[in-house]
Amino acid sequence: MDVDSVLVQLRAAFGAGGLDRVEECLRILVGQRVPTYLHDEQEPTRLFFPGISALPWHETANLPWVAEIESSFEQIRAEFLALRAEQARFAPYEDLYTKELGWQGWDTYQLYRNGSWRDEARRRCPATYAAVERTPHGPRDGMFTILNPGVHITPHTGGVNLLLTAHLPLVVPPGCAIKVADAERTWEPGNVILFDDSFIHEAWNRGTEQRAVLLWDVWHPDLTPVEVQALGFLMPRFQRYLMAV
Repeated sequence: MDVDSVLVQLRAAFGAGGLDRVEECLRILVGQRVPTYLHDEQEPTRLFFPGISALPWHETANLPWVAEIESSFEQIRAEFLALRAEQARFAPYEDLYTKELGWQGWDTYQLYRNGSWRDEARRRCPATYAAVERTPHGPRDGMFTILNPGVHITPHTGGVNLLLTAHLPLVVPPGCAIKVADAERTWEPGNVILFDDSFIHEAWNRGTEQRAVLLWDVWHPDLTPVEVQALGFLMPRFQRYLMAV
C-alpha cells in the first residue's frame, strides 16, 4: 500500500485537518512505524489506531444510542425467535480476514458484513435493521449468534482496536458468561454490553439451553467524526491489504 498516495486521496475527500492519527495508523499497518500498545492484554495485531483509550469494557450509560436500541429489545428478540421457528440457516462464524470457521457450536445468522446488509436479513428483520442503523455501527459484522450448551469460545482477539463489539442479549440461560482481559461479566436480556475485542476474550455456556445475542460492531467513541469518515473510506483497502499479507 502506498501510504502517501492514499493520504492524498484522503485529504482531497475530507480536507487536510484532523487526519494525523489516521496517517499514523496507516504507517503502522505497513510497518513504517512501530505501535505502542497501552495494555498487556490488548493485541490489535491486525489494525492499530493510536491515541484512543484501551479499555476492555466500555460503560454504556452515557452513550445515547444504547437506550434507543434497548427500547427495541422485544421487537428484535421476536425477529430472532421467528428466524429460529422458521428454521433459518445459522452457520459457524467465518473470520472476515482469514475465512477460517470459528468454534463448533457457535452459530450465526449474518445480518451485515463489510458494512453491507444482506437483503434477506433486511426483509426478515426490519426492526433489527432499523435499530442497528441508528447506532454508530461500523463496517465489519452484524449478526445473531447462538452459543450452544457446553461450548467454550476459547481466548482469542479480534485484532482491531478502532471498533468495539456490542451485544444485545436476547436469551440468557444460567451458566453463561464472557471474560474480557481479566474481567468477567454475564449477560442480562435487553441490556447492551460493549467491549474492545482487540483484548483477549472468551465466552462459555455451561448451562443446558442455548444463549442468543445480537452482535454488531460500533466505532470506538474516541474517534472524531472526520476520522470515522476517513476510516470508513479506508476499510475496504485495509481488508484487501490484510487478506493479502
